[in-house]
Amino acid sequence: MKRIIVGLALTTGAALVAAPPAQAAPKADPVKALQAQVAPGKGVNVSLITRIALDGKRLATIRTERVAGFRKGWQVDTDETTSVYAPDSAESLQADFRFPTLVIRAKGVSYTSGGELIGMLPLDKKWVRDIPGESRPADLTVDLFQPGALKALLATASSVSSRSAEGAIDIRKIPGRPFGSRNGVKIAWSLWFDDKGRVTRLTTMLADQRLSDRRLDVSADVRFTGWGAKVTVEPPPADLVTRSEDVPALEESLEPAPKKLIDALPKAH
Repeated sequence: MKRIIVGLALTTGAALVAAPPAQAAPKADPVKALQAQVAPGKGVNVSLITRIALDGKRLATIRTERVAGFRKGWQVDTDETTSVYAPDSAESLQADFRFPTLVIRAKGVSYTSGGELIGMLPLDKKWVRDIPGESRPADLTVDLFQPGALKALLATASSVSSRSAEGAIDIRKIPGRPFGSRNGVKIAWSLWFDDKGRVTRLTTMLADQRLSDRRLDVSADVRFTGWGAKVTVEPPPADLVTRSEDVPALEESLEPAPKKLIDALPKAH
């Protein structure tokens, strides 16, 4: 399956906007507020929009709606639906992204349904267990549920107020390294908080990067709602699940979706 999630080849040259002078810090400590929320049985709703542009033209918009539930040791289970909108892609690629992809990650195991799996599975199966590369969320932004991620962002803040903060961070200092580890690459980030110090929104921007001879821009907008809700993510019924190795067609469909889109575009002259 051409996975939505992809690691991008990054080089130097992030374009960052100068931040205004620093202001008063939040009354509530956002790091402590997050630690209080990441507790067994609790959860949050996450809405994510990722926009990818190539040579200044919109390549794709990826939308994910996710329910995250926490377990001991900062372990996160998720139930999500992802859709890809790529209007300028080839007709064959538009067919690839016609249906949303559903992914459940529960107790370290991932289950995938929908999307390009439609038509691949036996009639009595709906989910595929452990497709390579689908073991955990790895969006093209900072994962605040990665231990130390929020603290790392705030340590690089150039502007902080009671309800927001912004700055830029070297990608090598981001826990989990979602953008890789190339030297000299930074992302610009902004955070918003509620009156209890809980994160309500995160935006990130990776600008003017180079993918071969093409210019690549990646922006993400993540919204968090319903902090503290009771959430338990359960795996799908066992009788509806098959293993990835039992679906031969998957072996030919493992190229990441954004890379597939880029490769299909006409070469720059």
